[in-house]
Amino acid sequence: MTTRISLLDVVSQLATEGLLDEDGKARADAFVASRSFSQPWYIRTMVAIGAWLASLLLISFVTGFTLAFEGGYAFVGLALVLAAVVVRRNNDSDFLVQASMAVSLAGQALLSWGIVEAFGSNNHNIVLSLAIVLCSVMFGVFPDRIHRTLMVLFAAVSTTALLYSWELNAVVPLVGPLLTAAAVYLHSQQSFLIARGFGHYVRPLMNGLVLSAFGVLLLSTVYILPELGTIEPQIYPRPWLSTVLFGAIFLGVGAKIGASLADSINRASRLVITLLMFAVIGASWFAPGLILALIVVTLGVANGHKALMGAGIAFFVVFLATYFYGIEVTLRTKSMTLVATGVSILLARWLVLRILAGNDQGGRQNA
Repeated sequence: MTTRISLLDVVSQLATEGLLDEDGKARADAFVASRSFSQPWYIRTMVAIGAWLASLLLISFVTGFTLAFEGGYAFVGLALVLAAVVVRRNNDSDFLVQASMAVSLAGQALLSWGIVEAFGSNNHNIVLSLAIVLCSVMFGVFPDRIHRTLMVLFAAVSTTALLYSWELNAVVPLVGPLLTAAAVYLHSQQSFLIARGFGHYVRPLMNGLVLSAFGVLLLSTVYILPELGTIEPQIYPRPWLSTVLFGAIFLGVGAKIGASLADSINRASRLVITLLMFAVIGASWFAPGLILALIVVTLGVANGHKALMGAGIAFFVVFLATYFYGIEVTLRTKSMTLVATGVSILLARWLVLRILAGNDQGGRQNA
């Protein structure tokens, strides 16, 4: 039978044992008190919907006056952004948090539109460049995790769109692996950065990089759609280049995890797992999104991060479904391929579990 201990009991026990001073106990008690009165999720969801609706209606009413004078969109947009930052920095209530985020996003859109309108240009490069600058600034000044994640996502989308605008399509297959490599590096340095006081930046940045990589890799499935096969220039040329780079990241993550398990897994077992990883890379040669999903799932499993595991699995399903829809083969061939893929995954899982069980049994005998 599992005994549940409250956080307040833990704090009291630490204070009793002398492991927590008076100042630390006061801060811990304040934190517990703030968590005790959190509203249920469905109440918070209703509050968020109401805040977004009220904010958008207010913004629509205010922007109606911008037609009366030149530069109105930029002026109102800047005012909305500044107001959202001030409100968010001084309030933590659910309604104001959601309302300030809605006002901030709408204000950035109005500010961008107003600046482009003031310059009298419809050049997409100006809009995208301005979006990147705004997202970079707002990532630092707006203290909200979801907002910061969205800023990273919008900046990455704008950067990818700029590559297409500059006709640098050949660079697009490099974007996903670069974003993923940055996310993996941040994940490895997370404890160090949190200790240095950058914890409120690390998690949103890492989440935004992963989501951005997901979005870029979905372009590789659009590339193979038969309906878009005649589009020039190519949307996602040489997807195997992404697979090679993702494969290197996949092997690097596996090597790091293997090093941490060196005492529990023998050399032969590590060799088998490495060969399985190479087989997965080869099987995903024209579908690099599968390797990306496995990287994210591996990181989630290794660190017990359920959100990463769920994101990786969800993207794996979406990418695989989109990819199989697009390839120009018969339904029978698709079905046979899916069956073979499922059987191969089950066999690989069985083999890995046997290896881990064998190493665990050997370790107990040695002990």
